[in-house]
Parts: sequence; C-alpha cells; structure tokens
Amino acid sequence: MIIGHPSINCEENRQLLSANIIVETPGIECPPSLWFAAGGEKALFQPGLADAFVVGLVASAMYQGEDIRVEGPVSTRLAHGLETYRNILNTWWPDKFKCIDIHYEILLDRREELRPEGVGCTFSGGLDSFHAVLQMLPSNLKYNGFGITHALMINGFDQFYDPGRHGVVQKMHGIYQPILKEWGVALQMIDSNMKAFRNAMLPRQEQVHSYSSALASCAHALAGLFGRFGVSGHATYAYNQLEPDGSHAALDHHLSSDQLQVIHTGTSHPRSRKTEMLADFPNVRKSLRVCFGALMFDPQSGMPVNCCECEKCVRTMVALLIMDKLDQFPTFSKRRYPLAAYRNPNNLRVIDDHHLVDMTELAGRYGKPDWVEILGEARAKRRDMETNDGAG
Repeated sequence: MIIGHPSINCEENRQLLSANIIVETPGIECPPSLWFAAGGEKALFQPGLADAFVVGLVASAMYQGEDIRVEGPVSTRLAHGLETYRNILNTWWPDKFKCIDIHYEILLDRREELRPEGVGCTFSGGLDSFHAVLQMLPSNLKYNGFGITHALMINGFDQFYDPGRHGVVQKMHGIYQPILKEWGVALQMIDSNMKAFRNAMLPRQEQVHSYSSALASCAHALAGLFGRFGVSGHATYAYNQLEPDGSHAALDHHLSSDQLQVIHTGTSHPRSRKTEMLADFPNVRKSLRVCFGALMFDPQSGMPVNCCECEKCVRTMVALLIMDKLDQFPTFSKRRYPLAAYRNPNNLRVIDDHHLVDMTELAGRYGKPDWVEILGEARAKRRDMETNDGAG
C-alpha cells in the first residue's frame, strides 16, 4: 500500500484533507483517495501531515498482508507507537493481522510545537459516548488541560454513514448539538470515506477488532483542533474483562503522536454503573441510542429510536427494567415483544457473560432477587450454548 502526500482543499464551505491511496492486493477495489472533510470556524486540518492516513489504514493493510509506504510526513512518536500497535494486533489475532512493515519517507519530531488546546472524544449518542463526555467535563476532573471541549461525531463509520448527506447527518447534529451545548461541549462533525476502505479490505469481525484506529484517524485528521482525544471502551480494568478487543486500555494510547494524546476512557465504571449515572439526565433519556441496527427516528418527536431486539438494546433495556426506569426512556418504545420476553433466560443468553455478571450485580444492588435468578439461568444457558458450539 502506498499513501501519497496529503493535500488540503476547500469545498462547499468545508475543508477537505485527502491523500491518494494505492492498494496493491489484486481484486481489492477501493476509492483512489482517502479523505476527511469538516467545517468550522478555524483551520482544522494541518497541511501535509499523513498521521491520519497511516492510522486509519494500518489494520486494513495488516489484514491483507500489505507493507505500507508513507510519502507524507509522520510523527516520530506515532511511528514508534504503531510498531507496538501492530505487534499487539498480530499477537492477539495472528491468523488475521500480519506483522507488516511500514516505511516512512519523512519523520518529524514536533515536540517543541504547542499542543492544540482542544480536547475531544468520540460521540454517537450511545451510553459509552454520553458517559465519556460526562466523565471528561472539566468540573469532574482534577487536573487542567484534560477537560473536554468537543464531541466528535463521525459520518462514515459503523452504522452512521450518509455519504450524500441526505438529511441524516443534519438530523443527528440537530438532535445532539443543543444537548451537548448544555454541558458546555461543542459538537464537531467530520465526514470520511474510511468505511469504503474498511469494507473492501476487512471482514466485519476484523473491523470490530480494529475500530479504535479508525476513530483515532479522524482525531489525527483534525490536527489543528485536538491536543487530546478520548476513545471510549466498554470494559473495565477488571481482569476478566481485559480480553482482546478493538479498543483496549493496552492498545489505544499507542496511536498517539507528538501533538495528539489518544486516551482510552470509560474503564472506571462497568456498563450498569454508567447506566445509573446517566439515567436521571432528561436529555440522555430522550435521545439515548445504543442500537446495532440502522438509524431510525420517531416520526412525531424526531428523536432516534432503538430496535429493542439486538443484543445491545436488550442488555440496556434489562438494566433499565431492573432500575424501574425503562418507561422513562422513549427511545426504547419501539418494542415488538411484551416486556416478559426480556425476562426470558433463553432470550438473554445471547448477552456476553461479563455483561450478564454486571447486570446480576446491578440486580443485587436494587434488591431484585427475581432478576438475579433470571440472569443466573441465562448465564447457565449461555455456557451450555458455548459448550455445544465448541463440541460441534
């Protein structure tokens, strides 16, 4: 893979950062260039830097076994960190991510330059996103310089992908911009065609195994804005939860450059605690979207709604049921099944075991022995399911 020299252009009141990309694996069809676009009141992109491109494409190149040659300048610290990032992915999934070489034509030490003052985190309207913003508010931090200034919403990642900007982007921005503004946080939108490269070069499961690099690449693209950036994980520091994952406390910080510190966030609280912390915020209740499915909106309120059927929806709804607060979340009103279906251990066995343990502890805190029993049965059924799958 060859990553060409980046360039910046202005296009329809937006800045466009792009670089030509040559993918050398036969049969892989990708766009001729990778690009990032954003609008704002100041210069968000810095000319020439290739950091965003190598971070965004390293996992895809590893899966295809392609060495990378980067023609544009790259931070020396980032180049050093990518060696470790590469080694970790290869150690965790050696059959999937090959240990490729990355060749840099220009390395820059930028330690003498002032770090941009902006502090951001990824934001999608989900539980981890809201919790990250809450935890990073200056009023909740001990030290100056780490308080969040911007939440970054990415058009071109995961389910949120509106390449033609046919209304979804504006709708999401219109929903969350005033909500975040009440917390003193600006909502920054960035567009990218990163998804086209990841879809062409990575199977879905390997995209899950490497998503922090795609998120961090967007932060690197906004090099004129961010000096620190949080990527929110879903697990805590508990030993049984620190299993290999696409965003991980041992992984994400290796994506930092001399000017951008990437910080893994969210590990201080399990998901049930995050739910408890956020459940009494009216703006969270009316707009929380955790769903794995396609974006849907309530025709009357205009707010996003959850499918209430995918694994992520089910585990969030169960936590809210245990807390007796599900009826306060209108985004979970699109239920096809009666609430009894969410108390059925057969339906709950699809939830990861550590989430079942977390919800069992939640049920214990709320004095719900019936839920403790139901979740215990779900864990037993999950173990049986895994045993049968392994035997097959």
